[in-house]
Amino acid sequence: MGTIPTSFAQVEPRQAFSARVIEVTDGDTYDVLRSGGAPVTIRLHGVDAPESSQSYGRAATRAVRRYVGGKIGRVSVEEIGRYGRAVARVRVQGGDLGATLIQDGLAWHYEQYAPNETEYARLERQAQNASRGLWAQVNPTPPWAWRDRTSGPGET
Repeated sequence: MGTIPTSFAQVEPRQAFSARVIEVTDGDTYDVLRSGGAPVTIRLHGVDAPESSQSYGRAATRAVRRYVGGKIGRVSVEEIGRYGRAVARVRVQGGDLGATLIQDGLAWHYEQYAPNETEYARLERQAQNASRGLWAQVNPTPPWAWRDRTSGPGET
């Protein structure tokens, strides 16, 4: 495992801070700039969006840019993932970004890493039942299965 970037030294589990989203890597990974601080890479807690090369991957990334790009939001760190990224919830303009993505059919509830997120599970079932977003496909491949086939395991 490599060293953890300096910008992560001040980010700890259960920490919350305001930040502006400055870069959207994909549907569930973002760089944010803390108010008066350094940039931090965030991995969205409890959510797994399609990979960029997957169906709906680019749509999820575009949607996140629309929802949060350049806006100030509230980041609540749940844990530090094994690759040194802050695994966090993100709220922008009062809305939970993870819930929005799942509700719109642009991400899965990542039950393996967030088994107690009953609201995410409920929103995923609603999106499935409504054939919203990626659920319009006959048998969408979850990103963790996609990664297992193409490169290896996912991350928390």
